Amino acid sequence: MKVNPDNKTVAAMDVLVPKVGELIGGSQREENYEVIKERILEMGLPLEPYEWYLDLRRYGTVKHSGFGLGFERMILFATGIDNIRDVIPFPRFPGRADL
Repeated sequence: MKVNPDNKTVAAMDVLVPKVGELIGGSQREENYEVIKERILEMGLPLEPYEWYLDLRRYGTVKHSGFGLGFERMILFATGIDNIRDVIPFPRFPGRADL
């Protein structure tokens, strides 16, 4: 996630809807090679497993971002159903699996 120049906040957003909460979460990705490399080292991680990712940014890249949409939460909001368990398309609760 891209840290803003104030070093206190990040370039991120959430879409909150009544009775559901967070429906969409998104953020801008960090594109600066040196910042990414420094963060990997700060976390105490080895660079080798991340070389492929660093190579994608080594010679520059475009600013990019993404988001995730909660399908079940969207259906919950659209239908007005009260319990998210009632809108899960493929429930996987203990004792509810047909084997």
